[in-house]
Amino acid sequence: MYKQSFKHKLLAVSIATAVAASANAQEQQTQAEDNQENALEEVIVTGIRASLQRSMDMKRDAKGVVDGISAEDMGKFPDTNLAESLQRITGVAIDRERGEGSKITVRGFGPDFNIVTFNDRQMPTNGGRSFDFANIASEGISAVEVYKSGRANVATGGIGATVNVKTAKPLDKPGFQAVISGKGVHDPSNRDGASVTPEISGIFSNTFADDTFGISLAASYQDREGGSQSATTQDFYSRNLVTQEQIDNGEGDSGAIAVGDPTAIGFPSEVGEGGIYAIPTNIQYNLDEFKRERTNAQLTMQWRPIDTVTATVDYTYAENAISTEHTDLSAWIDPGCQTRESEWVQEGRIWSPTTYRHVGCATDSLQGVGKFAILNENNSIGLNIKWDATEKLSFSLDYHDSSGENSPNSKYGSNSVVAVASNNRITTSGYFSADGMPILDVELGERNDYGQIIRVDEKDPNDVRITGSIFGTAVSRMDVKQLQIQGDFEFDGGHTIDFGVATMEVKNRSQYTDIQRNNWSGVGEPGDIADLLSFESIDGVFDSLNGGGDPRQETLLYSWDFDALIERGEDLLISGDHTTNPSKGGGPCGTGYCPTYNFNSDELTTETSSSVYVQGHYLGEAFNRDYNVYAGLRYEYTEVNSEALSPVVGGVGWDVSSNTFLYGYLKDENGDDLQEFTELTGDYDVLLPSIDFDIELIDDLILRASYSKTITRPTYGALKGQLNIWSIGKEDSTAGSGNPQLLPMESDNLDLSIEWYYGEASYASAGIWSKNVTNFIANGTFEDILLYENVTTPYGGALYQEAIEAITGGDSSVTFDDDDINTYFIENYANGNNPYVIITGEGEDATVQLDGAPGDPAIYFDVSKPVNQRKTSVNGMEFMVQHTFGETGFGLQANYTIVDGDLDYDLNLNEEQWVVPGMSDTANLVGFYDKNGLEIRLAYNWRDQFLVDPGKDPKFVEEYFQLDLNVSYEINDNVSVFVEGINITEENKRVHGRSSYQVREYAVGHARYNLGARYVF
Repeated sequence: MYKQSFKHKLLAVSIATAVAASANAQEQQTQAEDNQENALEEVIVTGIRASLQRSMDMKRDAKGVVDGISAEDMGKFPDTNLAESLQRITGVAIDRERGEGSKITVRGFGPDFNIVTFNDRQMPTNGGRSFDFANIASEGISAVEVYKSGRANVATGGIGATVNVKTAKPLDKPGFQAVISGKGVHDPSNRDGASVTPEISGIFSNTFADDTFGISLAASYQDREGGSQSATTQDFYSRNLVTQEQIDNGEGDSGAIAVGDPTAIGFPSEVGEGGIYAIPTNIQYNLDEFKRERTNAQLTMQWRPIDTVTATVDYTYAENAISTEHTDLSAWIDPGCQTRESEWVQEGRIWSPTTYRHVGCATDSLQGVGKFAILNENNSIGLNIKWDATEKLSFSLDYHDSSGENSPNSKYGSNSVVAVASNNRITTSGYFSADGMPILDVELGERNDYGQIIRVDEKDPNDVRITGSIFGTAVSRMDVKQLQIQGDFEFDGGHTIDFGVATMEVKNRSQYTDIQRNNWSGVGEPGDIADLLSFESIDGVFDSLNGGGDPRQETLLYSWDFDALIERGEDLLISGDHTTNPSKGGGPCGTGYCPTYNFNSDELTTETSSSVYVQGHYLGEAFNRDYNVYAGLRYEYTEVNSEALSPVVGGVGWDVSSNTFLYGYLKDENGDDLQEFTELTGDYDVLLPSIDFDIELIDDLILRASYSKTITRPTYGALKGQLNIWSIGKEDSTAGSGNPQLLPMESDNLDLSIEWYYGEASYASAGIWSKNVTNFIANGTFEDILLYENVTTPYGGALYQEAIEAITGGDSSVTFDDDDINTYFIENYANGNNPYVIITGEGEDATVQLDGAPGDPAIYFDVSKPVNQRKTSVNGMEFMVQHTFGETGFGLQANYTIVDGDLDYDLNLNEEQWVVPGMSDTANLVGFYDKNGLEIRLAYNWRDQFLVDPGKDPKFVEEYFQLDLNVSYEINDNVSVFVEGINITEENKRVHGRSSYQVREYAVGHARYNLGARYVF
C-alpha cells in the first residue's frame, strides 16, 4: 500500500482527547458554577486589526531586529499559507510551487540561507537546508517570528534570517476553546480533475484540575487538485562570435555560426570587439495535472503540578502526498546542425534569435508521459520542562526527536517517464520574442538526398513507436535529535543574564537509482501502439501568455493510458518484436518498465553540534531616557561525518586504436558492480558575538542598532563524500567529490533602524542593513591526487615502453603515434598469451586494449570539490508603514525593500560566474477593512527581476506581482463565512536567459478560490 493512511493516528489522538475530556467534564462544570458569580467576562479581541496590533507589539518589544505575524483568531492565520503571510514582512520574498508559497528568501539570501524552527526546535526537511512551507497548514499556528539580526540564544544557520513558528499551548489560554473550519477549494488550473475539493481543520483546547492540566489537538486535512502549463526552452547555448576561418581551424564549437553567414539574417558581419550569441535547444510544452493530500496534526499536553513547574509533551505529524501526471510535446533543435536558417536581434554585444530553423538533423517528433508520486511524512515528539527555581532564577529543558521522510508513492517509483515518437520530422522552427512564449513549429514528411521535400505528412498514430523510458526511485530521510538546557537570572534593576547549553544530531540520508531504456530512436515498428493513441488539442491552453495564440504553434498531441502503454511495451518485448538493453538488468520486472530499490547512490551525512551561550541584558538611562543593551556570545562545535556508496574501481584499460581510456569496477557474486561505503570527516567551531542596542529617543520613537555574526552551513550536496570518476586520460584524469571539511559561511551583520509607534496598531519604520559574508563556497581543483593505490594505467607502463622501444629502436628523435602502437601489439601479441593485452577483431578491423598491470604507473587525478573561497557584501534598506484610520475600520500596510550586492552578473562575459542568486527588491501594499464583523483584505505583492541561476547560460525570473483577496463576515458570535482569492488577476511567470528574447520558461498563472465557514464553540 503506497499511500500511508493518517486516519488511524488521528483516531488514536482523538480518542485520547475525548476520554480526557469526559473524565473531567463533571469537575469542570462544578468549577464553572462555583466561579460564575465572581468571574468577569474576558473579551478577546480578534480580527485583522488585532493581529496587526499584536504583530506591532512583537516588533516593539523585541530584542534586536525582529518582525512577526500573529494569528487573527484561534485557527485563523492571515493567509492560507505561511509563506504567503511571511512575504508581507519587509525583506521577505517567496518562491511559489503549484501556485502557492513554498520557500522564502530574506534580504537577498535564498532558502538554503534561512533556518526555520518550530517552537525553537530545528525541524527535519526534505533532505536539504531549506524548508517547504507548503507541507504545513497555517490553521494550527499562533504566531511567526522572523529574527533578522543574530542573537546568542537563537538557533544558528540563517544568514538571511531565523524564522520561528509558534503553536498554541492549552495552559496559555485556560478553559475550553474549540473551532472547526471547512472550505471548498476551486482551482481552475486543473483541466481534468474535480472542480472543487475539500479542506477541513479543527482545534480543540481545554484545561482541567484548576487549570493545572491542559490538552489541545489541532488537525487539518486538505485535498487539492490542480495543474500547471508551461512552455520551455531547455537551454540557450551561449557562444562567442567567430569567423569562418576560425571554424575551419577547429576553434569554434560544433555547429558554430560564422559572422557574415548568409543564412543568418541580422547576424553580425564581423567579430569586431566580440560578442555573444545563443542557440536554442529543446522547445517543450508541458501539461501537468497534480493531486495533493495534506494532513497535519499536533497533540499537546501540559501539566503544572505546582506553580513553578510546567511540563509539556507534544506530538506533531505532517503528511503531504503529491502525485502528478505529466504530458509533454517537444522537439530537439540540434545546436550542431549545419543546415539551418535564422533571424537575429542585437542588444548591445548580445545576439538572440527571433527565428531559428533547422532542416533534417534530429528527425524524431517526441512526446513523453510521466507519473510522479512522492510522500513526505514528518513525525516529531518533544518534551519541555520549565522550572522557576526562585523569583529571579528559572530553567528550561527541551528535547525532541523528529524525523522527515520523502519516499515514492507509486508502483512506478517516484518519477517515471515513457516516450513515444515518429521519425519523420523534416523541419523544426522556433520563434522567440522579447515578451512572448517560445513557439514550436514542426513539419513532418520526407526529404530527398538534396534536401528537397518529397512528402508532407500529417500526424498519424501509425507512424509512432515506443522510444526510451526512465523509472526513478528517490528516497530521503532526515532525523533530528536536539537537547537544549537554558536558564535566566534577573538582577535588581531589570538586568538579566541568559545562559544555555545544547547538543544536536542531524542525520541526512539520500538514496537514488533509476532504470533506463535508452532506446530514444525507437524500438519495434511504426504502428505497434497505434490503437492506444488518440488525439488531443491544446489549442487555447496558452492563450493567457503573450504569443499563446500564434497560429504557427503546435497544438495537436497524442494522449494515451500510461499503464496500457507499459503493458504493450512488455508484451512486445516478450514476443520478441522489441529488443532493448535496460540498465540494471531491467529491474525486478526484467523489462525495464519498473523501478528498483537497488540504489546506485546512497549518501549519509551526520552533523553533531554542541553549543554554549551566554547573553546579558543591561537596562540603563541616558538623558532621562531608558535604553537597553543586549550582548551575547555563542560558541558552537560541529563534527561532520559523510558516508557514501561508491563503486570500487578494479582496473583501467586503454583502447589504443581510439585513444579511449576505460575503467572497470570490481564485481560481486551476482555480477553487479561492487560498491563500498567511503567515509570522510570534518569539523569546525565558530564563535558568534552579538550586541543589540535600543533607546526610546522620545515617547514612541525607538532607535535600534545591532551587530551580529551569523552562519549558514554548507548544503548537504556539498558535504557528501561520494567520489565520482569523470575521465581518465594519458596525462589528465579528473574526478569529483563533496567536501565534509567545508566551513560554514559567516556573515558580519550591521543593522540600524528607527521606529515610530504613533497610534493604536499604527507605526512607521525605516532601516538600513549590511551583510559581509565570507567562506562562500565554489568549486576548486586539487591536482595530482592518488585515489587508488592498487589501480594502475597501462600508458607509460612496461608494455607501453616495450612497444616504444621496438618502434623507435631507442632513438628519441623517431616519431610515432597510437596507430603504430596498435599495429605493434597486433603483430606481436595475436596469440593472446598476455592477459593484459586484449585484441579484438582481425586484420584492418583489429583493435587493441591494454590493461594496467602491477608495476605500471599509478593514476593521479585532478579532483574537483567545493571549497571555501569567496566573499561578498549585500546591503539594503527597508521601509514600513502600518496605519489604521481611527474607528473607521479601514487601514493599510505598505513596505518596500531595496537589496543591492557588490557583485552583478556580467551579461557580456561568456562563462559561469560567481554571483549570489535571489537578490531583488520587493514591495507590499495591503488595504483592509475590519469593523462590525466584516473583514476585507486586499494584498498586493511585487518582486523585481532576480537571478536564479548564475551559470554560463544564466536564468532570470522576471518581475512578478500578485493580488490576493480575503473577505469574511461574522454572522454571529459563533459562525462566520469567508471567501479567499489567490492571484485573482492570474499573473503569469516568465524566465529568460541572457536576453529577454531567450525565454527559458513561460508558465500560465491561475487564480484559486476558497469558500468556507468557521464555527467557534
